[in-house]
Amino acid sequence: EVSQAVYVQAYERFGGSVLSHPMVIQGVSTVVGLPTKYFAYEEGGELKAIIPVWKKWVAASKIGLKKLSRKGVVDFGNAELVLPINPAARIRLPVQAGNISEQHKSTIINLKASRHAICLSKSHDQVSKKFRYNRKRERRLLEEQGAVIKNIQGLSNSDIAGLYTRLFEMRWGFKPTGYERLSELLDFVRPLLFGSVIEMEGQAIAFQLIYKAECSSHISMEYINGGVDPAYKALSPGSVLTYVNTQQAWALSDELGKPLRYSFGKADNEYKDRWCSRSVVYSV
Repeated sequence: EVSQAVYVQAYERFGGSVLSHPMVIQGVSTVVGLPTKYFAYEEGGELKAIIPVWKKWVAASKIGLKKLSRKGVVDFGNAELVLPINPAARIRLPVQAGNISEQHKSTIINLKASRHAICLSKSHDQVSKKFRYNRKRERRLLEEQGAVIKNIQGLSNSDIAGLYTRLFEMRWGFKPTGYERLSELLDFVRPLLFGSVIEMEGQAIAFQLIYKAECSSHISMEYINGGVDPAYKALSPGSVLTYVNTQQAWALSDELGKPLRYSFGKADNEYKDRWCSRSVVYSV
């Protein structure tokens, strides 16, 4: 067993994803009331891996929340899981988890293939010119009607939780998972929030809850869910916002010179295939 500080160092050194980011682990653990232990594996005195643990599950994992009666308290969707494991290591993961990234195919020897895949955003040079043209046209038409696209950094945590809950409910007819504790969770993970909001006459009409985590090897993003005001459906604000957010993400990837893994979660919707490529995931 090691300290959280050692885990933070390992995350930066070996990499990880949004779900395994130290801020997310700490925030989720606090909000749901499940303290996390960190366990390291060494070979020849050299650190090979560190995992955050709740009893016999990876901390913050969907299965861990479910098995420990915390299902629905927080929501990270079907987030891709990358753990701080030395790329040259070969370990047997001693706890359960799902949605484990294909990046661990060579490092975790007891993986089991899942029946589903996740969707990872295509870069903007992987989509057709016609696709890009249509998205730019949608944005122009929306802005001509008075829409304003703003970065979310100027909004408070309660503002974000409120507009996300309102727009999600308008779109789907029920409130999003974890909405009651979202503002509290954001107190811990706010530096990881990413993206923009579309406003019309000062009122938010489209928003997507996205988290961004960065380590030495890559950038990880999770698009959890979103909401759109149906009154503006004809102007395609959801499509415009998806384009804006992914465009900014890939621009950041280019700027930092780091690969981007921008996950749309489980491959369970036809529209995701327009934006994404499928990536297999595993479980233990």
